[in-house]
Amino acid sequence: MSDRQQYSEPRATPDAASVVGIFPLLSVWNPMAGNVGAWNSDVQHATEEIAHSWLRFVGDRIAKDAAFPQQLASCKTVGDVYQAYAQFWQQAANDYGKGFTAIADTAWQAARGPLAPFSSDKRQ
Repeated sequence: MSDRQQYSEPRATPDAASVVGIFPLLSVWNPMAGNVGAWNSDVQHATEEIAHSWLRFVGDRIAKDAAFPQQLASCKTVGDVYQAYAQFWQQAANDYGKGFTAIADTAWQAARGPLAPFSSDKRQ
């Protein structure tokens, strides 16, 4: 026989006692959890939209970049070459500006979505 006394009744652990007390507090977080879930859905949609617009942008730029050597080959004078390069770089700068603006606008809309209830300006 051992000198230690054996207990037959279960002892409550601190973890088991605290679990019962936390359930009422979880209901406080329900509205917040719903808002976070909605925002997560908005962010996922915005991410998909950004990916699609990026792929469209890259596809269009690759097509324009691939067509440029053909445009250069059809030039007859130095002035034509100058004009082709000027148009190419102006179009590239315009395309990059529009593409990055569209992506930034989509990202900004997704980022400010959860802040809309706190904003004094109700425009979105």
